[in-house]
Amino acid sequence: MSVKAAKRLAPPDPILTGCVLALLAFSVLMVYSTSISVAEVRYNDPLRIISHWLVYIPIGLLLMWFVSRVDVTWWRAIALPVLGVAVLMMIAVLVPGIGREINGAQRWFSLLGLTLQPVEILKPAIVIYMAYYMGSFPDRLHSFSSGLAPMLVVLMCSLAMLLLQPDFGSSALLFAVCFSMWFVGGVPIRHLALLLLTFLPLAVVVLIAEPYRLQRLTSFLEPWNDPYGSGYQLIQSMIAFGSGGLVGTGVGQGVQKLFYLPEVFTDFISASIGEELGLLGIVALILLFALLLGRGIWLAIQCEEMFSRLLILGCVMILGLAFIINLGAAMGLLPTKGMPMPFVSYGGSALIGECLLIGLILSVQRHSSGNQRLPRQAPVKRQSRSKPVIKRKAKVQEPVMEPMDEGLEHLF
Repeated sequence: MSVKAAKRLAPPDPILTGCVLALLAFSVLMVYSTSISVAEVRYNDPLRIISHWLVYIPIGLLLMWFVSRVDVTWWRAIALPVLGVAVLMMIAVLVPGIGREINGAQRWFSLLGLTLQPVEILKPAIVIYMAYYMGSFPDRLHSFSSGLAPMLVVLMCSLAMLLLQPDFGSSALLFAVCFSMWFVGGVPIRHLALLLLTFLPLAVVVLIAEPYRLQRLTSFLEPWNDPYGSGYQLIQSMIAFGSGGLVGTGVGQGVQKLFYLPEVFTDFISASIGEELGLLGIVALILLFALLLGRGIWLAIQCEEMFSRLLILGCVMILGLAFIINLGAAMGLLPTKGMPMPFVSYGGSALIGECLLIGLILSVQRHSSGNQRLPRQAPVKRQSRSKPVIKRKAKVQEPVMEPMDEGLEHLF
């Protein structure tokens, strides 16, 4: 059997890829509907935003396909180099002249004409590293100094760089994802409990250290106390949801996108979906994400190797928490946070990061021994349908005995 035949990949999981393509189609429709007015005013071109989005989508899908073809053992081998590249990008974005400041946060830089956000590379890099460490050194996890401590150092350094940007939401997301991976990976409960007791007071201090963070928390609890200030965005979002009713006003017929609701095609696109497609549109969106996340969890359960299981778990957790935070903030269930909805909100960097995560899941699925295709075998030459020639044995002629003479029978 040739090496090429023995390593034929299984096709990408149809449920997972189908959900991603459906969400992207959903996104194209809603980004087009919600961005026309803004693009017309900002750039004097109503198709400027959607045309950029249609460039990012093929790039993300191509990247997802390429990552899915990489053998999962390679991700274990290059876990440290990938983490190093992500950290260098996080440091570079903080350097004046390299990093780009938008809305008071320095989180982006330009590369080949595209605006990229390094945290979207850091997320999968952290997941790969955590899965690598726990999958390679399971015996160390019972000791705090050689088990949790090295992973905690990597996480805390990453959170420190995020808070310098500042990006409190991504910091909380990464901590929750790593905590879940540690729990599933076998870190002792006493170590995790000690970490929570230490981390929660520190998180409260970081939260109240910046006035705008505390203001977001108070406006989330009671937005009507400042309807034209800190509570304005949330109030407009709730108006959009309420205006949609059961079936919505129709695609393109929404009113809140006409400069009432800021960031309508990015962080608050779910509010526009609720207005134009109604409750049924939101339910369909939730069901699509539930199917995608459920399929990812099922693939993780099927993995026998700890590295692969944790890798899928981390990717699913990032996508799931981002969806919950985005939808919860738009509905007023969580504090307002600038986090895009995976595969739906406009954002090139976020889409690239999300396609990386799905590509990693598919990399595990396609290279699992139980999912790989059987090698092709040489075609069996069919026999001709002519009737078989049956060789007949020559008939042996038995000797003929002559009749006996009468009267001689008594001799026999």
